[in-house]
Amino acid sequence: MTAPTPTDRYGPRSLVAALATIVIVETATWVWLPLWIANLFFFAIATAVVVPIGLFMSQLPDEIGQAGRGILAGYLATPLTIAITLIPAGLIYLLLH
Repeated sequence: MTAPTPTDRYGPRSLVAALATIVIVETATWVWLPLWIANLFFFAIATAVVVPIGLFMSQLPDEIGQAGRGILAGYLATPLTIAITLIPAGLIYLLLH
């Protein structure tokens, strides 16, 4: 009796899910950026919806698990992008004034 071949932990479906999550969440974040209070509100709502769905999907086998891990990886892009771009820009602004 042969054991089934294990599927890869990450694959094309996780890449597509990560890219789709990045495009949707990043676009929404940067559109709402001038209204940063509204941005925080909608980001909290999106986090309350997307992260539990990604966590649930990541526990499932095969392609659905890959997509769930891709969603979680893609969702990290928004806070990291804000931290990488806005925090240094704010610090430089404060230092120059």
